Amino acid sequence: AKLIVETDTFGSRVRIKGAESEKYICMSKRGKLVGKPNGKSKDCIFTEIVLENNYTAFQNARYEGWYMAFTRRGRPRRASRSRQNQREAHFIKRLYRGQLPFPNAERQKQFEFVGSSSPTRRSRRTRGP
Repeated sequence: AKLIVETDTFGSRVRIKGAESEKYICMSKRGKLVGKPNGKSKDCIFTEIVLENNYTAFQNARYEGWYMAFTRRGRPRRASRSRQNQREAHFIKRLYRGQLPFPNAERQKQFEFVGSSSPTRRSRRTRGP
């Protein structure tokens, strides 16, 4: 999925929007990731943290200690159960390739986020030829 990362304020506060759905990724009070058309609330703002291993983690601005995380299968993981040092919460930035979808594209850079988990023995066995 292509994600558009918009800066919210100075520092490392960002809002993340889906390119196709045009909805912002927000966090409910139970720690679930939900999509909202308006990303102005604190539920939709994440603090971008660069880790020692050069991965990026996103901590929710309202609920400190809760991180955006996805399982190996790409399903969202409940934030109340995710921690900064877990692999499911680590992301890598990749530059957007192709023409940028908005008018002031020459001043902004787009990123695409990809999960960081590597294949396990079990997934290699079940994948097939």
